[in-house]
Amino acid sequence: MISQKFIKILCTSIGVLLFCTVTPLNSNASSLNDKDFQSQAIVLSNLGPGLSFSYQFIKHLWLSLEGQSLSGDMSEDSNDGSATEKSGFDSQTSYLNIRYYLVSVDGLFFQTGLVNRNWEAKKEIYSKQNGERKAVYRVDYPEDGYNLGIGKNWTFNSGLTASITFVRLITGEPSINYELGNDWECSSACQADFESDVNKYSPKNVLFLSVGYSF
Repeated sequence: MISQKFIKILCTSIGVLLFCTVTPLNSNASSLNDKDFQSQAIVLSNLGPGLSFSYQFIKHLWLSLEGQSLSGDMSEDSNDGSATEKSGFDSQTSYLNIRYYLVSVDGLFFQTGLVNRNWEAKKEIYSKQNGERKAVYRVDYPEDGYNLGIGKNWTFNSGLTASITFVRLITGEPSINYELGNDWECSSACQADFESDVNKYSPKNVLFLSVGYSF
């Protein structure tokens, strides 16, 4: 589930993207298609920071390799006063893409390619009295899939670059395994609560804001 804050960032970024596609480049701007390589840092994304490397192997066609990582703590006191929980999410996401830059709009591109997700999420329930583990909820994510995206890249005469990219991940749905002790239950409401927490860290729509250098 995408938070309201991310939706606001997404809508604002889409507005910037649309505005910039119809706004002429200023005198300090250059064309990325005059370069062969680009290296960028992913500074803002709902799947964490990362790095991106691109190579123009044919005019207007770029091969792009990206990677990013994110970890989160979802722990909180259990509704059962006799138990505590440890809950977290850890992910490494890699992309191998082909990007096509439009001839008519400098810097606007479409991309498609492969995605690999090394994601893990789980919750452990422990007794407050003796520390015994009562239950484990594990999430198994399909690793391989595809992605589709659109973005805008700004390149300046100094070689500095900035970009906004929106990507849709096309992957299988995760499966959740509930390992329960003899004296522990997880009702449908309990399962829905855990799955809601997991969804916050398992987006299908990904935003990238990146800065870097082209040469």
